[in-house]
Amino acid sequence: MKAQFDHQLLMSFYLWFEKQLLSQNIEAYQTGISNTFKYVDFKDIPDSFVGYQGQFRQLVAEQEITNPNSGFFVGGSFVTGDSSENGGVHTDYNNGRILFPSASGQNLTVTADSAVKEINTYTSNDDDLSILIHSDFVEEGQGSQYMYNQSSKLDEKSYFLPACIITLVDSSNEEFAFGGEEDTKSRIRVILLSKNEFIMDGVASRCRDMVRNNITHIPYSELPYGQSFSLKNYPYQYDELKSSQGENALVSHVNKVSVTTAVSETVRERLNKNVGVSFIDFDLSTYRFPRV
Repeated sequence: MKAQFDHQLLMSFYLWFEKQLLSQNIEAYQTGISNTFKYVDFKDIPDSFVGYQGQFRQLVAEQEITNPNSGFFVGGSFVTGDSSENGGVHTDYNNGRILFPSASGQNLTVTADSAVKEINTYTSNDDDLSILIHSDFVEEGQGSQYMYNQSSKLDEKSYFLPACIITLVDSSNEEFAFGGEEDTKSRIRVILLSKNEFIMDGVASRCRDMVRNNITHIPYSELPYGQSFSLKNYPYQYDELKSSQGENALVSHVNKVSVTTAVSETVRERLNKNVGVSFIDFDLSTYRFPRV
């Protein structure tokens, strides 16, 4: 099946939003963090690779930051993060791990000075209630999980906090002009979860200031992340990828941003009271010719 408009919209928003959190206006990342990796028998990677898990999730892939991730050390020797030049070693930026060809073995000494996101970003196709009730939430840096759900652990997804979980809530077409042009109105929701009030207030404030911006659509085939959230082409710069789409690229306009902290009683009964929750809604318009 070919990727459709909703696929492209959600991932284009994700890349744009990720870039906003890394911009000079908020700089929600830390650099130069001492990081060590250990071998883990992962079940979700190909048999041709072995995985080494770092101490932190979500490493920063973007190169236009202060002290970006440029590589790692194996036995004290520097190895570039460019998989086309390092013998096929891939960095999984989403999970904070490094994937080596299986012939590398399980006894490597792997370290890095890492640039790490302060706020992890995810996409999801689940509704709000499913995310909040049927997911496990882990605080970044903890040795063991704390359960956001107060009852038993549920066999669903795990998110590392602080986190922004991005979902497409709804979308509809409204006739805009003769010739088949439509205004596709979409609402994308960012569910923000954190124990830190400073982060909660900062992200909400920054998101409100994102109103009336344009989001350039990135074709699904040109998304920078490939298998296991490794980069297809190194180095990655969002602004360069956006510019490569040209002046006639499809864009979505941010008409409105609204923030609420209200949750239903059903959800409130199950929440870990130390965790704050905000719902940040982005109302978008995309002028397009869907029937062409």
